Amino acid sequence: MLIKKYKKVVFMKKIVSSLVALALASGLSFADDIKLSFYNKLYEEDAIVGHSEEADKTKTDFPGIKERMQAEVTSEKVDALIKATVTLDDYDDKHFGLKGKVNDWYVEFRPINLVALGLNTSVYPDGSALPIYDDNVNAADIGGSGFTASVFPIENLRIAINAPVEFDNTEINWVNGNKDDGQEKFNVGLGAIYAHELFQAGVSVKDIADSDQRQFAGYLNMPKLFGVFEPLTIGAGFATSKCQRDVVSDNDLISVGELEASVSYKNLLSAYLTLELGKVSVNAEMAYNLGYDDATVYDFYTAASVSFGIMENLSATATGKFLIDTKDKGDTLKALTMGAFGLDYDINDNNTVGAEFDFAKRDKDWAIAVPVYWKYHF
Repeated sequence: MLIKKYKKVVFMKKIVSSLVALALASGLSFADDIKLSFYNKLYEEDAIVGHSEEADKTKTDFPGIKERMQAEVTSEKVDALIKATVTLDDYDDKHFGLKGKVNDWYVEFRPINLVALGLNTSVYPDGSALPIYDDNVNAADIGGSGFTASVFPIENLRIAINAPVEFDNTEINWVNGNKDDGQEKFNVGLGAIYAHELFQAGVSVKDIADSDQRQFAGYLNMPKLFGVFEPLTIGAGFATSKCQRDVVSDNDLISVGELEASVSYKNLLSAYLTLELGKVSVNAEMAYNLGYDDATVYDFYTAASVSFGIMENLSATATGKFLIDTKDKGDTLKALTMGAFGLDYDINDNNTVGAEFDFAKRDKDWAIAVPVYWKYHF
């Protein structure tokens, strides 16, 4: 969906991450603890038709064809991942071309059992999950871009310190920055996650040294509802920030064609639940901005989905999403809604295909997408 400008740096990241993954994979023959997972996904997901009331126009579009690969290696000492996508699309509505993007990567090294050193390593408490969106709330990350050092002083406790750095070589995280010289204070974050048999708790603070940017967050996850009701898991958390922030890294919580939007916040309440009842699975999630009023952004997001098995290898999922502006001051944004229905079929243990129908609407504007995919995985 996104692409960075600095192609040389991105290309180097591809090379470095690929070499790390290959080096680790090469040890499979003599290291029993090394595990490799991989998938190759050929898919399209973009809108094929949409209507703009303001332009009084209905427009059709070719959905980009995407090829994505992800490889992850885990072992006792080193973990690494690389995920990258190439997209074929008619970027000027006339001519086709290819664009590439490194979607994600990380490397984490554990020289001893009590210490982990990572680059671009995100570590989220379970209570920050958005299972339908398939991501976590940004505020909860006790790691992130840049360099993260973690210690494990006791069993099931991880404490991390993170120094954010963007890997495009354009920004500097000044250790002794001086605002008189146009430099920001040192950007550093702290966090901890503790896992118990009945719950998991996580806390984080970002931009500790900068009072204009500082953020605190805390999350609690209750698997099996503290062991009382096995099918149900609930997670929730709260974040408070001195500046406006986005809920998720890719920003848009709903995105179908030109109908895309998210929630911005200074005080954010988020929660999710999952309910597993045999062949039926129910998910729900929400994010609510409690105190930041901006007429150009939404302040409440919620979604729910139901998945159910039709046959042994065939499942279906129905999803609904809503973005609402609850602060009515005469300039309230019209609600943005999205509905989706999808089918997934497991051909065998390694191959899955699927198709979906997405419809989004805001007032008299609407958009339709028909995502399809083939995924090879092991």
